[in-house]
Amino acid sequence: RDDLTVVLAGGMSEHLGAFGDIPTRAGEVLLGPAADRGTPAGPLADLLVELALPPNDARRALGAGAVALAEILDRRVDVVEVGFDAGTRAAAAPGVAGGTPTLDLAVVPTGGLAPADPDDSVVDRVGLWSTWGADRHRLRDRLRELRIAPWAEASGDGVTLRMAAARAALGRLAEWTPEWNDRPPADLVVATGGAWAVAPAPAVALALVDVLRRPGAGQYALDHARILAPLGSIPDADERRAMIADLTDDILAPLGTVVTPAGLHAGRSAGSLVVHGTDGSTRLDLMPGGLALIDLPPGTSAVAEFTFRDAVRLGARGRHFAIDVTGGLGGLVVDLRDVPLKLPDRSDLRGELLESWQTAIVTGREM
Repeated sequence: RDDLTVVLAGGMSEHLGAFGDIPTRAGEVLLGPAADRGTPAGPLADLLVELALPPNDARRALGAGAVALAEILDRRVDVVEVGFDAGTRAAAAPGVAGGTPTLDLAVVPTGGLAPADPDDSVVDRVGLWSTWGADRHRLRDRLRELRIAPWAEASGDGVTLRMAAARAALGRLAEWTPEWNDRPPADLVVATGGAWAVAPAPAVALALVDVLRRPGAGQYALDHARILAPLGSIPDADERRAMIADLTDDILAPLGTVVTPAGLHAGRSAGSLVVHGTDGSTRLDLMPGGLALIDLPPGTSAVAEFTFRDAVRLGARGRHFAIDVTGGLGGLVVDLRDVPLKLPDRSDLRGELLESWQTAIVTGREM
């Protein structure tokens, strides 16, 4: 097939002659660097991104927007997008001591909300996160309907189906980016994409921490108008930063702060939390297996002081932590569930548990 673009990486460059008269081919034949074993990113990955994504591609622009946001805030930023045809993860960090910022961009075609032809693995993964008891055949039909009319039935069971499909998409994103699990958690995680358009804002953060689980603490926000990518397409870097700096408060809806310790022992109190805010202090006992919720409105900040009975992993390993937290639509969420998350095998028990977590995060009632 001479219409295909071929990359001969590393030692494959020796076989360039096998492609005959290259100038007459419809597709290009390019020589690329060898892949680094065990390192998904690198020069070869950069070359493939250049070939796969044109300069004006929205998902490529999302990476540029993430870099600008990281530079403006001087924080590590992860952007997670679940769209119609694909999903994207962008991890950006500001330059150290004025150096060049870094960006890792992963575009996963299977990370879309509703694949065109949902096979058994897709259906099973959505069923794992579903809170309604549809059989597999009906669930497959519903996913096909979601693909045909993604904005139909935007309430009731439609929202439930979308959230299950969004979590399944996040799972596929995680499968294709396993090396991201070894990184420290980002300071700010931004959700974007049409998958979240009809979801209650706090439920978006819950979906992210359900699937992309890493011990640590971070703030969460929603690109509710989905304009981070369009702003990232501004060609001039200085103009792009200036525009995003002016609009940051309008672009991002704050979802709150999520703290996820790992290594808790089930069956007894894990310790205590004291939140020191401007209006006084709030104390909570921490019970493993659930979600501890503190009302912390958008625009407010506090210091969360944790005292655990046993050493846990929370960025570092220890028993005592003091973390600066900021408020949002979901407040402060202390996620005391397993890392990774363990769900019951029985679908009815699993559905009840998922619904209880969803209700807790949306209503702000601890469970």
